[in-house]
Amino acid sequence: MSRVITRHLILCVDDEPPILAALARSLRNDPYEILTTERPDRALRWVETREISLIISDQRMPGMQGTELLEEVSRYSPSTARIILTAYPGATVSCPGLRQRTDCIISKPWDPGMLRRTVRYLLLERELTSWDQEMAGSL
Repeated sequence: MSRVITRHLILCVDDEPPILAALARSLRNDPYEILTTERPDRALRWVETREISLIISDQRMPGMQGTELLEEVSRYSPSTARIILTAYPGATVSCPGLRQRTDCIISKPWDPGMLRRTVRYLLLERELTSWDQEMAGSL
């Protein structure tokens, strides 16, 4: 069985354009296609119509919290890996269920190398899970 390797599509959502630019810069040397938006509603439309490999979302945004966005993403696309960014490290304690809605929580400001390693790990984990499911289905 031969697999076609596709380029991963990463969606970054934050209401601050400088943060979106910094995220794109952090990932620019990796072989990903990056989409950015300040609007969670646009992000949801993209998740519905594209195969998003991973989403990185800010927690505090006007109109929709990052955890709400990631909950919706998991309904439309359960295989999409989910990272939440927060400037409030205590968010894991003050926001019940945060851990269940995300694969990883990263504090702002982030270390670009750590972000890249985390993204690579989550995407590899996603590929291996998909491969395991394909293999189980072919038995």
